[in-house]
Amino acid sequence: MQKAKEQVNIERQVIVHVVLKTDFAWWQLRIWPSTFLIPKEGGAKSKLLNADKIPFYPQWLHIFGSSHRFTLIFEALPKDCEIFDLIEEIPQQGGFEAKGILRNPSDVYHVEIRD
Repeated sequence: MQKAKEQVNIERQVIVHVVLKTDFAWWQLRIWPSTFLIPKEGGAKSKLLNADKIPFYPQWLHIFGSSHRFTLIFEALPKDCEIFDLIEEIPQQGGFEAKGILRNPSDVYHVEIRD
């Protein structure tokens, strides 16, 4: 039974559903692999594992409309994490940021980002 518990801990993930809103009628969108969940209390960053409905750099998605929904899947956060930031660390302006996200037991989150 101990192995089953250990395996569950290893496979924990954090799901972040994002709505990105903009004033543009046409725009381009992508996510960099250097996007992390960063605990406010310090500790290891949670790496981005996968994304749905948004391509990874260097590919672009062309959007027609003022909003787009996508999902990001991250490694598990540290157990003692209570508040975290979603930060896209990129070598240019315009990276995604959602700060001060309160941790919940399900580790599934819904954030809105305004571009």
